[in-house]
Amino acid sequence: MDLMTPHPLEIVPDGEAEMIERVTALQTEIQKTRDPRKRGQHPKQQALLRGVFEIADSVPKTLRAGVFAEPGAFDALVRVSTGPMPKDSDPNPHAMAIKLVDVPGSQSGTQDFIMLDQPTFFIRDIAEYVKFFDATMADPAAESYFKTRPREFGLNLTFNVVIASHLERQYWSEVPIAMGGGAARLTLIPDVANVSGRDPATSPDGLRDALEEHFVRNRRPARFFFAAQAYVDEATTPIEDATAVWPTPFEIIATLTLPAQDFTAPEQFAVCENLSYTPWHCLPEHQPLGGIQRCRKRVYEASQRLRHGLNGAADREPTKADYDALGQFI
Repeated sequence: MDLMTPHPLEIVPDGEAEMIERVTALQTEIQKTRDPRKRGQHPKQQALLRGVFEIADSVPKTLRAGVFAEPGAFDALVRVSTGPMPKDSDPNPHAMAIKLVDVPGSQSGTQDFIMLDQPTFFIRDIAEYVKFFDATMADPAAESYFKTRPREFGLNLTFNVVIASHLERQYWSEVPIAMGGGAARLTLIPDVANVSGRDPATSPDGLRDALEEHFVRNRRPARFFFAAQAYVDEATTPIEDATAVWPTPFEIIATLTLPAQDFTAPEQFAVCENLSYTPWHCLPEHQPLGGIQRCRKRVYEASQRLRHGLNGAADREPTKADYDALGQFI
């Protein structure tokens, strides 16, 4: 998918295309130094879960666009993952990526929402992202970059924590997407019934065990409330500053239900490894917005090409038939 025409709310700086190519090249080099068969970001997949994404009966007018225009339901494939540290007992970022399948009007046939367990990104824009990646090439900890940027250093620290279960975390899109002519940031809020009472993970695969305990051994469903906060104006809710906190209230616009299910088959794990999640799998009404999102497109495409080529994976999006082939709920 080529870059879409800039949205009216976007402010694209001069020279951004060159900066994006620089970040993409640096990110690809970092991926190659790890395991290039896996994703450059959030390489450890904990599970591929099947769910149902139900649009609320009453969505606020400012958010009524794309998949949220009318009440309804979509089948969803949810990838649960952690960041670069291989042990769940080590501090890491955590993510849930939601893929709606068979979405009418989407060029890919799908609608993806990439959700992480921090409310904002730690880098403001692409110019800063280039400086950050340049610093990491000399020092993986980017000490020279953070030394003069205490705010970014603090934000980066909050990305890495040890948790008890992915099902108990709140997640955010961190950056905006279009809602038709407007825009929104998104969040995924866990239902209190998801709470397990487990302590934070103390073993290398403690988070996967928490998921197996919940869905397989205890045969429990899980539920999240999907909410959005609407754009107001550039001063209040900036599109191009990925570190800004938007003050507007979140409104619940959908519910994600994950029924009890056995997700442990190696074949299902392989399906998950070869899926591609990107905010650019989307309806035009949900175009990703801002420099970090525009950069994500190229970075994710390069990562996908590299790992799919090495894994011999087909480059296609799943359908309802693929969803159904994963089996029955418990």
